[in-house]
Amino acid sequence: MRGTILSLCEPVPNIAAYFDDQGKLRRVPKGRPASTPVSIDPLTVARAHSRFAAAGVNLLLRAPPLRPQPVGQQGVVVMQRELSGMSVIQPLPMSVVADDADTPVVVNLPVKSASVDWSDENSTPAYAVQLEIPRGDYRDRLHDGSLDQVLTVAILAGAGRIADHALMTALAAASLTEFSLAAAASSGLAFGELRAMVGTAGNGATVGQDGALRASGIAAELTDTGSHTFVGAFDHAAVLLDSEIRIFAEKTSLDGALTVTVLASAAALLPDKSKFWRVAP
Repeated sequence: MRGTILSLCEPVPNIAAYFDDQGKLRRVPKGRPASTPVSIDPLTVARAHSRFAAAGVNLLLRAPPLRPQPVGQQGVVVMQRELSGMSVIQPLPMSVVADDADTPVVVNLPVKSASVDWSDENSTPAYAVQLEIPRGDYRDRLHDGSLDQVLTVAILAGAGRIADHALMTALAAASLTEFSLAAAASSGLAFGELRAMVGTAGNGATVGQDGALRASGIAAELTDTGSHTFVGAFDHAAVLLDSEIRIFAEKTSLDGALTVTVLASAAALLPDKSKFWRVAP
């Protein structure tokens, strides 16, 4: 077995011909490109293939992992806890105060925060897939130089889907109330901040005469990463992708087929769950 790491922190050469300048797939060359004019940012590709990122979710990278630190003359190794997070600063709730009335007291800073501990497997689930490439396909693409490119393109585009699944799962696990315009107004959101994400059950989804998809009257998009429908201000959420995607390849059959295993990790952050709601069936 041979393994490698695909870093999402470093520009990737040799695949720029597959994407436009916004990171979306545009074509698949049949053979090796004659030249590659530019490199492409992996996170740009992931964002371009994330429905939630298009709705405003912050798609971020985990900072490089902390290395164990030796301390003392004996060189004792100390492991450091690694936390990542996101904070949303909210408007300070000032109100009219009469001359003979007490000033309202706010006991907490107007900040909502969420963090993730990368040592906690429950909050940073692993995503994996095993791809079996027949010998003929593997041989042909190896000869024309497109095997690495096709795998890299597919993995980077798939990172956006990982982000969507992580956030869809976090929303499904949260105790969210049913959406209403009154609830949205009470949360302090403007109508233009609201977006909807429609899962595979299609709850509350309709297509208007103008051809636009909406859920409970809110502009919506489809996703296959969950069954529920959610409405919210998605710029109040984030998904952290692990900065490294691990790839392992080995020949696992007598006919020469190649098995490629891809491992990644992502963590969803919802600092203020009051900005999100479910849509009833």
